[in-house]
Amino acid sequence: MRATRRSAACCLILFAGCAGARLASKPGAYAVTVRPVQTARRLIHATYVRPAQARHPGTLVFFATGDAGWFGASGAVFEHLAGAGYAIAGFSAPEVLRSIAGSGPRMSTAQAAVELKEVFAQAKRDLGLPDATPIVVVGFSRGASVVAFTAVHPELRGGVAGAIAIALSREADNLRAPEGEHAPELEVDKRGRIQLYPALKLLGSTRLAVIQSSNDSDVPAAESRQLLGPDTPTLRLYTVVARDHGFSDARDALLRSLDDALRWIEEAELTRPLF
Repeated sequence: MRATRRSAACCLILFAGCAGARLASKPGAYAVTVRPVQTARRLIHATYVRPAQARHPGTLVFFATGDAGWFGASGAVFEHLAGAGYAIAGFSAPEVLRSIAGSGPRMSTAQAAVELKEVFAQAKRDLGLPDATPIVVVGFSRGASVVAFTAVHPELRGGVAGAIAIALSREADNLRAPEGEHAPELEVDKRGRIQLYPALKLLGSTRLAVIQSSNDSDVPAAESRQLLGPDTPTLRLYTVVARDHGFSDARDALLRSLDDALRWIEEAELTRPLF
């Protein structure tokens, strides 16, 4: 029994090894594979989903989990995206953060941008998608900070068709923005941490949705509204009445909001001029 408990504990710590196969392939619907992705700084693992039928052709969803890896709300969102027929490249926040923590000081925004661009390109190659395939970035909790990273650097924004941040926190704990490296409009705290809500506004004309719990322990939906301001043609806040950060009693409402946000983003892509 103790050995079993120790094994389970190791599985919870080493999400990359145990959680990579958390979502199994579903014959006739989608195939799931886990592959290493080598960047200039480190090796991480991608969980790829290939739909059996292209229900959303021309779109790649880039998904980043929260601190619980593939468990909890992140797992529910990932499985829902797979069932909806999206081509997906998924990454576990615990694995990514563990490799960052082992490399010394917090990674700079410039380093993060270079690495993220490499990961975007590798995912398209691994999934057999054209280089010009637009990306919809979806992140949960700490993984939602990826949405802000794409806003910070123009070279990333160009390939992103839209973004959805779920359970978004205030700042990025593991990224620093040294003076002189970031845009003047980017807000940082005294420790150099990016303030995520102001950073989102740098997405410009790219459609952005934030999905927040009414009782989020970090930033409740009412506070998210104050930080974001009113909805605009390119910004939407979805308030989900839930008792906690993980939407534990409101998963169906979370997924309905996700579906609506995805439709809204895809509508913009369909009406975008070709030239």
